[in-house]
Amino acid sequence: MFHARGYDRVTLNDLTQSIGINPPSFYAAFGNKALLFVRIADAYASDWLGEVRAAFDEEPSLADALENIIMSASRRFAWRENESEDGTRAGWGGCLLLEAASNCSDAGVTAHLRKARLSVAAALYRGISRSAPERVVELTDHVMTLLVGLSAMGRDGVAQDRLVAVAGRAVQSLCDSSLRV
Repeated sequence: MFHARGYDRVTLNDLTQSIGINPPSFYAAFGNKALLFVRIADAYASDWLGEVRAAFDEEPSLADALENIIMSASRRFAWRENESEDGTRAGWGGCLLLEAASNCSDAGVTAHLRKARLSVAAALYRGISRSAPERVVELTDHVMTLLVGLSAMGRDGVAQDRLVAVAGRAVQSLCDSSLRV
């Protein structure tokens, strides 16, 4: 629900109905909505950070590592369709870390998501610095910009085949341009 709607548009009632518990049990189990969200965001970030770090450890070149990261993100961020109860198009796409804090009214949640996004950028920075220390800031910023764009496209309903194609062209451009990695 947080991924599909964003943090502010998920209510306590939504959560308790989805989980099948009453509000006192929810508070006993999770503390509050913000603490539950932070746990979910941390799990998402941990999984994504694992993929980013592994790409730099497992790929033979920087270009291959960046391609792996960008292509994996395009699949992760693609729109996933769900049938809504009223038969309208529903679902979610994009990145939880990049999208859920849009217009978020909880400063603590916003700060937590910012920290998680910076962790992803730091993992990129560390990986890129091994092969291209002289261009680490430029390439980290470039890849983060690509990831934000892919997330926005997924959030706006772009399906996986189309998002993967866009990511493929972005990788080709990155590797073939003056940004040769």
